[in-house]
Amino acid sequence: MYHTDEQKKREAQLLEAFTDSNFQDKLKDARISIEDRLAEFIIYLKKKLNPEQKIYENIESRIKSPESFKEKLKRKGYIKTWAAFDDIASNQRIIAANLPDLLGFRINCFFWKDEKVIYDILREYYDQKNFENIYLDFSENTKQQNGHTIYKLSGKYRNEYCFELQIKSIMHNIWGEVEHKTIYKNRDYDADLSNKITITEEVFNILQASDRQLVSLFKKQNDEKQLTNALFFEKTKQIVAGKSGTDILAKHYNGFFQVFSDPNSLKHMKRYVAYSLLDENYIKEPVTLNTSNEKFGNLKIQIITQFLEYNLRCLYYICDLIYDIPDFDFFMSFLSEYLLKTYTMETEAPDECDAFDDDNDEPADDNIVILTLLENKIGGRKKND
Repeated sequence: MYHTDEQKKREAQLLEAFTDSNFQDKLKDARISIEDRLAEFIIYLKKKLNPEQKIYENIESRIKSPESFKEKLKRKGYIKTWAAFDDIASNQRIIAANLPDLLGFRINCFFWKDEKVIYDILREYYDQKNFENIYLDFSENTKQQNGHTIYKLSGKYRNEYCFELQIKSIMHNIWGEVEHKTIYKNRDYDADLSNKITITEEVFNILQASDRQLVSLFKKQNDEKQLTNALFFEKTKQIVAGKSGTDILAKHYNGFFQVFSDPNSLKHMKRYVAYSLLDENYIKEPVTLNTSNEKFGNLKIQIITQFLEYNLRCLYYICDLIYDIPDFDFFMSFLSEYLLKTYTMETEAPDECDAFDDDNDEPADDNIVILTLLENKIGGRKKND
C-alpha cells in the first residue's frame, strides 16, 4: 500500500509528464497521422457501402484533457499500479503505452444498424494490412455493462501511443452522452440512481425508435440533401420561430433551401446538423464582402425596395444560423453578392451575350432575372400600385 504523500508525488509526476508541451505536440502529431490513416479507410468504406448507408466523412478525434487524465488516474487506480520516475520522458512512455483512451477517434454514421456494417468492413480492411503502423484489437467484447452493443476498439500507433476508436450512429451518440453524464460521471451518491437508469433505458428506446423513423424517412426520400434539409429544419425551427415571431415557417425554409442550394451551403448545413445532434457548439462560417463592386449595391437597393422586409428577415434568421452575419444590413449585402455570383454562373450561355457583363451600360436591367428568380423562391415581392 502506498502512502498518501507518495501517491500525491506520483500524481504530480504523471501530470507534469502529461501536460508537458513537447509531449502534447507529439500527441498532436500522432493524432493527425492516425486521422490520415482513417481518412484513407473512409475512402475505401464509401466504395463498399450502398447508397442508403451514409457516413460523415470527417473523423472526430480528441486528445484526453488534463482534467480527464487526472480523474482517470484516481478512478482507475493508475497512481498505484503505474510506475513513476523522476525522469519525465520515462513517465511519458508509461502514459502513452498504458492509457487506453489517450487519443480518441470516432467514425459517425447516420443509422444505428450500419455500425456493425462499418465495423465488419474495418476488420476486412485491417486484415488486408492496409493500415500502416496501426494495431487494432478486434477481440474485445462489444457488450457494455448495460447490455447494449457498442462497436469500440483499442488501438496502438507505432507500438507507442494507445488510442480508442468508436463507430457510432447519430442517435447512439446522443444516448451515450446522456447515459455517461447521468450515471457514470455522477460523482455524488444518488438515491434516485435506479430510477435514472430506468429513465435512461426509456431514452434509449425512444432514440432507437427515432433512428428507425430516420431510416424510413431516408429510404422514402433517398436523397441526402432532402434529409439534411429536414434535419436542419427540425434542429433550427424553434430558434427561427423565436426571432421571427411565428412558427409558420415552412415556406420560408423552402425559400432558403432553394436560394442557398449550392454545395457549400449544403455542407455547412450538414455540419450544423452533425454538431447539433452531438450537442456540440457549431462555429459559424465566416463571410467576406466585395464592397468595391457597384452591382452588388444596386441589387441590394432593388431587393430592399421591392420585397417585404418580413420575408427577407426570415431568410436572414435562417441564414444567420450557419453564416457569421453581424446584422440585417450585412445580410442584404451578402445576399445580393451571393445571388449575382451564384445565379449569374447558372444562367450564362456561351453563345449569348452576358447579361451581367461589367461593360453593360444599363446595370438596372441586369438584375431583372435575379429579382424574378428571388420572387419565385421566397415570395413577398411588393405589387405595383
